[in-house]
Amino acid sequence: MPISTHVRIVTPIISAGFRDDNPLLAAMPDNCRVSSVFLENGPGSVESAVDEALAAPGVIDAALQAERDGADAVVIDCMLDPGLDAAREAVSIPVIGCGEASMTAAVKAGAFSVVTVLDRQARAFQELARRYGLSDHLCSVRGIGVPVLALESARESSITATIVEAKAAVQEDGAAAIVFGCTGMLGFAPPVANALGRTLPVIDPLPHATLKAHEAVLAGEHTDKAIYPSPEPKRVAGFSSWRALDAMMRGEPLE
Repeated sequence: MPISTHVRIVTPIISAGFRDDNPLLAAMPDNCRVSSVFLENGPGSVESAVDEALAAPGVIDAALQAERDGADAVVIDCMLDPGLDAAREAVSIPVIGCGEASMTAAVKAGAFSVVTVLDRQARAFQELARRYGLSDHLCSVRGIGVPVLALESARESSITATIVEAKAAVQEDGAAAIVFGCTGMLGFAPPVANALGRTLPVIDPLPHATLKAHEAVLAGEHTDKAIYPSPEPKRVAGFSSWRALDAMMRGEPLE
């Protein structure tokens, strides 16, 4: 019998139920159990630097809780990777960012384009590519003009717009791979890949990152604390995640 894993999906927004998760569950192997949480406090969606900052404390808190719950790995369910480094400092289990995992995979094909929700996110993805050393491979960022929370209600038109921008990325920008710039585009990959009509990677970030987390656990990986050392306990007001982290490091029971 294969070793089973438990991957905790941390969706860093307060908008529970904004998307149909069945395509994610269908893509997972039988020995990968997935559990999901949303934030109690934070942004309705993540589409800006302000949203990222508001999401980060909840991501830390959720990663700590996942480790306490016995989860084997955490996936941050957002392409902008809010709180990724902080979560890795806070816990020892693997923490996978959808942005890092997907862009790193796409670069294997050569140049890639990010097709995302809004044009305003171009700067964010350019910064993310620089952070991961992939700037030379990111050939474009294209928005479809649909905000995150409208993707499900306008699913068919959102898929159509994604196909239009993906084709333009390939034909005009020279992309050899397409990465969706929002995990709300879950399940868009099959129709987009079919429309492109060629063998070209189309990466659906959340299933990709979740499978990567599953594989990391099977490989016995943990967060490298030489790279992401645990922070020193200190007084921080107002954030439950830091109170939980302080208690954990002191070996004290949580209130």
